[in-house]
Amino acid sequence: MLRGYAGKIWLITIVGLVARLALLGYQPLWRDEAFTALAVQRPLGSMLDVVRNDSAPPLFYLVERLFAVISTSPAVLRLFPVLLGTAAIPLLAALGRRIAGDRGGVWSAVVGAVAPALLVSSLDARMYMLVTALVLASTLCLLRALERPSPLRWGLYSVLSILAVYTVYFALFAVFAQVVTVAILHRRRFRTVVLVGVLGLAAAVSLVPWIIAARAQLSHSAGAFWVPPLSVKSLFGGLEQFFTGPPLNTWVTGFALLRTLEILGDVAGCLALVALVVNRKRLTATGAQAAAFLGLAVVIGVGVMVLASLYHPLEDGKYLSAAWAPLYALLGAGLASMPWGRIAVGAAAVTTAVAAGTALAITNPQTSMALASVQGPASHGDLVAAYPSEYLLVRYYGDRAIVDNAHALAGNVPWFWGTAVYPPDAILHALPRPATGVVWYVAEPGDPMPNTTGYRVGSTRCWIGVCVTMLSPSAGATAG
Repeated sequence: MLRGYAGKIWLITIVGLVARLALLGYQPLWRDEAFTALAVQRPLGSMLDVVRNDSAPPLFYLVERLFAVISTSPAVLRLFPVLLGTAAIPLLAALGRRIAGDRGGVWSAVVGAVAPALLVSSLDARMYMLVTALVLASTLCLLRALERPSPLRWGLYSVLSILAVYTVYFALFAVFAQVVTVAILHRRRFRTVVLVGVLGLAAAVSLVPWIIAARAQLSHSAGAFWVPPLSVKSLFGGLEQFFTGPPLNTWVTGFALLRTLEILGDVAGCLALVALVVNRKRLTATGAQAAAFLGLAVVIGVGVMVLASLYHPLEDGKYLSAAWAPLYALLGAGLASMPWGRIAVGAAAVTTAVAAGTALAITNPQTSMALASVQGPASHGDLVAAYPSEYLLVRYYGDRAIVDNAHALAGNVPWFWGTAVYPPDAILHALPRPATGVVWYVAEPGDPMPNTTGYRVGSTRCWIGVCVTMLSPSAGATAG
C-alpha cells in the first residue's frame, strides 16, 4: 500500500503527527499561550468577555476550551494545534498534486510535515495553525468549485471562509486575495466572479455581529502595538519567517549554528520556488493554472498586508501566515520539479534540520523553574511583582500563594500584554512603600528594573528567558 500515492501521503502524515506529539510538552509556555490557558479556564461567558476585549475573534478559544476541560497542561493545550498541523499535511498534498501530479503531492506533504513555520505553529497553543488549515482547506475547495461547480462545493468554501475570519481577522486578506485572483484569472466567467465576490463579502459581513459585541477591540488599532513599523529590515525578517519559522532570541544555545541553518533554509526554499518557475513548461495546463492561482493569491494577500503595514504595523510571520499558507504547496511542487532528486532531498534535509533546531532550542522562558525557587518564601505573603512580559506566566505556573500575591509591575501596561485576562487591581504602577515583606521581581532578561527606592536589591537568579530578583526593605524604611 505504501507504494501507492495514498499510502505515501498517509505515511508522511503519520510521521508528521508523531513528531509533533513527541514535542508537545517540550517547550514551556510563552506569554500568549498563558493568555490562552487563563482565558479558557474561565466560565464561557467570562471567557467571551476576555476575548472580546483582546484582539481576536472567538472560534479558536471556543474549541480550545473543550480541550481545557480535560487539562490545561501545556501538552493538552497544544493538542488541538498539533491535530490541525497534521491535517495541513494532506491538504498541502492535495494542492501540490494539482500543480505537479503525484510527485508534487508527495513533496508538498513532506514540506507540510517539516516546514519550520508549520511545525512551530503546530506546537503553539494559539489560533494561527487553525487559520492556516482553514485557508488551505478553503483554497482547495475553491479550486474544486471552479473546476466542477456544485452547491455543496460553493457552500463548503463559504463555510470555511467564515470560520477562517472568525479565527483571525487577517484571514480577510486571504479571502480578499482569493476573490481578486478569481476576478483576474477567470474574468470571462462573469457569474463565477460575481458568486465568489458575494461569498467573500458574506464572509466579511458575517463578522459584523462579533465586531459589535467586541467593539472594544477597535480602540486597539489607534494605540501602541508590538510589531515594529515597516522597514526594509522588518520586511525581510517577516517574509523570512515563511522559510525559517519565528525568529530566535540571540541568547539561545547554539544561536550562530541555528542562524546559519536558517540562512541555508532560506536558500533552499528560494531554490525550490525558482525551480518551479524555471520548469513551469513541464507542468500540465491544469497544473500551470493551479500554480498561477496559488501564486497570485499569495502575492495579493501578502502584498495587501504589507501595504496595510504602512498605516498600521501588521507585517509579522504569525499574521502573514493567514495569507501565505498556500505557498507551501508551490514549494513542494518546486522540489518535485527539480531534475536532480538529490538536490530536492538536500533542500528537504536542510529544511528538516532548521525545523528540528528551532523546535528543540529552548526559546520560551522557564518560568516554572524560576517560580519553584521562590514558592517557599512567597508562601509567607511576600509580594510577587512581575514585569508584564512574565505576569501571565506567573499566574499560570504559580501556586495559590504566588497567584494571590502576584501583580504586574509597570508604569504603563498596553493591551497587547494580555490585560483583558488580568484580574481587577492586578497592575502596580510602582513598588509599594517598603514594609517588612520581601518583593520577588520576575522579568525577562532586558526588561527594565522598577524604581527600587527604599529597597535593597538582593540576589538575582536567572534561567532561560527569565530572572528573579529579591528586593527587601532597606534598613530604616517604613511602610506608608
